[in-house]
Amino acid sequence: MSQALYEITVNALLDRDRPLTAAEWDAAVARVGGNRVPQLLDELDDAGLIAPGLLARAVPEAWAGADLPWERLPVQRWRELFAGAGLELPG
Repeated sequence: MSQALYEITVNALLDRDRPLTAAEWDAAVARVGGNRVPQLLDELDDAGLIAPGLLARAVPEAWAGADLPWERLPVQRWRELFAGAGLELPG
């Protein structure tokens, strides 16, 4: 996916006034592709669009779906996301 299409996807989601549903999250993940999912998660979480129940699923999914996830987001941000989801950062 090009950067422009990624930005269109993210901006459309950021315009929402409510957290995403699981189906909306799944569609966004499919649209942006695995390596961009951590960035997507980071932006949507910062905007308050990932509810706690979805966060518990989205964080490990973003970690597992990206090549070299620690290069996609800073380790400290991963720690925050995993802690917010009630999980521990993998090894």
